[in-house]
Amino acid sequence: MLPILNTSEITVQQLFHGLSAAPGVGIGNIYKYAPVPADDSGRTAPQAAGDPEEEWERFLAARLLVDEELARLSQIGQTATAEIFLVHREILHDSTLTDAVRAAIDSGIDATRATRQATGDLVRLFQDLSDQYFASRATDIRDVGQRLVFRLGGITSARQLNPLPDNTILLAEDLTAFDTTHLDQAHVVGIALAASTPTAHTAILARSLGIPLVCSAGAEILQLHTGMFGVVDGIRGRLLVDPDEETLEQYELTRSRLRRFQAEALSQSHEPALTPDGERIPVRVNVNSREDLLHIHSNGAEGIGLLRTENLFQNRTSPPTVSEQLAAYQDVHSYTNTHSLTVRLLDIGGDKPVPYLQPSAEANPFLGVRGIRLLLRHPQMLIDQARALIELAQNVSPVNRIRILIPMISKVNEVHQTLELLEEIPGYQHCRHKLGTLEVGVLIEVPSAALLAHHFASQVDFLSIGTNDLAQYTLAADRVNSAVATLATPLDPSVLRLIALTCEAGRAAGIPVAICGEVAGDPSVQPLLLGLGLNEISVAGPAVPLVKSAIRRVDMDAARELAATALNCSRAQEIHQLLHDIG
Repeated sequence: MLPILNTSEITVQQLFHGLSAAPGVGIGNIYKYAPVPADDSGRTAPQAAGDPEEEWERFLAARLLVDEELARLSQIGQTATAEIFLVHREILHDSTLTDAVRAAIDSGIDATRATRQATGDLVRLFQDLSDQYFASRATDIRDVGQRLVFRLGGITSARQLNPLPDNTILLAEDLTAFDTTHLDQAHVVGIALAASTPTAHTAILARSLGIPLVCSAGAEILQLHTGMFGVVDGIRGRLLVDPDEETLEQYELTRSRLRRFQAEALSQSHEPALTPDGERIPVRVNVNSREDLLHIHSNGAEGIGLLRTENLFQNRTSPPTVSEQLAAYQDVHSYTNTHSLTVRLLDIGGDKPVPYLQPSAEANPFLGVRGIRLLLRHPQMLIDQARALIELAQNVSPVNRIRILIPMISKVNEVHQTLELLEEIPGYQHCRHKLGTLEVGVLIEVPSAALLAHHFASQVDFLSIGTNDLAQYTLAADRVNSAVATLATPLDPSVLRLIALTCEAGRAAGIPVAICGEVAGDPSVQPLLLGLGLNEISVAGPAVPLVKSAIRRVDMDAARELAATALNCSRAQEIHQLLHDIG
């Protein structure tokens, strides 16, 4: 397991409790960051507005640069980070924003101030909406506005974040994705935020960058000053200021142990993840981009456990053809070597629309027409995607087989309808039932799917659990809404019970159960996951060595006892304590 510091009796000058958002220990000097909001035009003297058409062309040029930047960011990040920037690209091109900028420019305002004004108006509008989903989009709109203002030459906070002194602990009320992607990553050893949540965009990015982060530490930390010495404890969720010598020595020791643990894990990354009693757990990788593919072998991943396909369908005027999809899947498959490739069918709609489908406006996109619901309304898109995958399956071996994963299943008849469509495609029966080069699975991310998993398990070849959405739907808490996101933890007893039900269904049917949600990348949670009965793990690339190393230390009998105890808990805090006690 990750080394855990025993800090139950810490004595420090100042100790602030928050939430762990990115693991690790950062030791250094505080740098207090006060961002300039994208909509704060008061800090900049008005520019002389040129001809409206010239100002509009300036805005369009800036928008093109921002779009190229977001496209690049969406291709180099892990799955969770890529989704952030894909959403931001959609906001960037949304007519609500662009029409507001155009109207402001036509009224005689220069492009920079027009962008600030339009962004500010939209941020305030979304913050005031009673619907929490749309209110939470205000952060994304503000982020896009920052990028546009930056490209237009307006004053932003980016220059405050790069360069920074060595061993900087960045302290702020909150950070946007724009802030995080512009900070001096080489010199930031930790981040402490007064607000935010472990599921916010900043936390996701910090985890991908390997920077310890504590969030929700309270407004009191904003009274601290630049230059103060501190420790970010991303394991326990604490910010310590001016710790005494003994406490500092403990943290330095923990940091050294953590670094050794990481180095050891990386050196053994190509060895299988075998528990001490000989149970082998395949550890696969979640893939969104070519950058993810390049690191598959160096991280020791045993194939691809989740390939998101939304990138193939977005930013186009029509869906990709079968041949275009086949070429893309062949390219990805070439990186798997002797391992399998799991492809999630198009999971789009609602909060991730594509223009050529002309989706209807939905009050709550997360509960709307998305995933398999959308595909069954547009069956030709499902058929074309499956045709490409089946054609690929005809030219591979059972060892590096193709696995089709059906997303957003909530009812049994959705599985029946999907299988009926697949059965009509030439080559499907041959590849799945004779060659053994094609498998079909269901993604369990809705509570009803977990409760019905015993019905699905008899019809498919594997089950995979998406804990991010499963937690969100189970606890009725939007994981990107800072007001309730802390409720959406996969370690809540209710979510664990649904995971256990799914694993029981898989065991009864004799099929494997995988997990591909973000919690799977936490090394300290592996005993609980294996104890619940999960057979396969799929995580972001950088987490593969740590997860494999953690699995090698799991005693399965003890893990099952841990799981049984966790299932009898009534609060997530009790489960966190259980994991800490065995750490």
